[in-house]
Amino acid sequence: MDRFTSLEAFVVGVEDHTTLLRLYLERLRRAPHNPAYHLAVCEHTDELLTAVRELRRDQNNLSPHTREGVEALLSLAEAGAALALRLASFAPEQQTSALDGLTQATTCFVDMVRTMSDTGRVIEVSLTHQITQRLQGFLAAPLSATPDTNQQTRRITTEVTFDGNEDPFDDLAVDLDDDFLDDVIGSLEGAFDAATHPSSEFALPEGIWQSETDPGVPPEVRQLFADIATGYVQPIKDFITELRKGAFARDWLEACRPAVVNLRRASQSIAFTDLSIRLERLEAVLLQDHSEGDRRRYGRHWKLRVLSAYADLEDYLPATFFIPPAPTSSESIVLTTLLKQVEGVGQKTIQKLFAAGMSRLESYTTGLPSDIALAAGIKRTLAERICQRIDAYLRARETTDTAGPQRLLGLVEELKQRQFEFKRATLEEWYRRTDSTEKKRCRKARQETMWRINIALVELEQLDVLHEIRNAVFDKRIRRLEELVATLLRTP
Repeated sequence: MDRFTSLEAFVVGVEDHTTLLRLYLERLRRAPHNPAYHLAVCEHTDELLTAVRELRRDQNNLSPHTREGVEALLSLAEAGAALALRLASFAPEQQTSALDGLTQATTCFVDMVRTMSDTGRVIEVSLTHQITQRLQGFLAAPLSATPDTNQQTRRITTEVTFDGNEDPFDDLAVDLDDDFLDDVIGSLEGAFDAATHPSSEFALPEGIWQSETDPGVPPEVRQLFADIATGYVQPIKDFITELRKGAFARDWLEACRPAVVNLRRASQSIAFTDLSIRLERLEAVLLQDHSEGDRRRYGRHWKLRVLSAYADLEDYLPATFFIPPAPTSSESIVLTTLLKQVEGVGQKTIQKLFAAGMSRLESYTTGLPSDIALAAGIKRTLAERICQRIDAYLRARETTDTAGPQRLLGLVEELKQRQFEFKRATLEEWYRRTDSTEKKRCRKARQETMWRINIALVELEQLDVLHEIRNAVFDKRIRRLEELVATLLRTP
């Protein structure tokens, strides 16, 4: 982070870090074994601690009331950074409680910073001290028994995944889907089916609305199954990998079905009950036989059920079922970035499109919007806007005569201006101590510029830089992009 020489610089400096910390704490709550999320939480708690320490060194320029607040913030940040380092070693119940504590601490941190806008006002620090003590309590408590699964490689995936560059700031800039309410209603209907028909293919994963019936599985049983699974699991992984991309060949499905059946029988033969229940769930979806044609039988809802069932296996026994993420392709980054720029497109819509096999740019130039809408289950007007955006991008790419490095230079200068506007809006909100619609507008404008930079980096074959900066705060992104532009302009 930049060195903080004033309270205002501190305020704008920590804004992005507290925003990302909140986002990653929520992601970690949904996917507690994702190592990337653990690292992000550690990084941003450490950056906040560094920021407070820098501000404390400059305390001669602060009012006495503000100094007391800084001391309280320092204790809170120290406890938060220490707890973040311990999160990965906690058992599930401990980790959930610790995440609650860190979320509360982040909110308290933001509120404390906001109260510092009135330098003549006495700052109430009692709540900050209470939360600090709570975090310190987590650090002092003995660890519970750690889970018996490998936490370094686990990945929980309950929806269709796609290759793409996931920028955490996208969560604050991407529109809500047009079909958001439809998805909510569909999820409620699915939950009702699972509750009323627990033996059906809609059954919820073991442990939800059910009591645990089996004791812990001995390590030797897990190892025995892992040895048995070696000869069967690859066809299943191949099929799931193709399905996550959106489309699949019937041959993949035909090879996957008997492998699942054999693994289910093997798990039953060694009394690995929890696993056999999960394999039965996947088997039931794969072997369904309805009277509809292939297009309906193997449509979007079926794919989601298959991927959800496999995600449960991947979560339960990652040593056997975990599938490493595929390398991100240049085209998928461009496509997902363009989709995010379309009004009404959110993460749900992107997932629907990829589940329908619309994972290439040519899919939107050769197909009619009505066909795309039908295949993906989205509104026709939305499909038309998507096709128009992609067509505009392709036409602009063919007609532009500006060299790539020069174009990137212009975009970086624009990003610097957007960052300045965002910091100004952040300070205005801080002084007024009220939420600002202007800050939200500036944040979205900044991210829209970042999307254009992402595409420019892909076109310049700078994927390494794109991946390097995607989780960084914007001041760091700008510095790295300026270094890249300087290098590109020097290259003959």
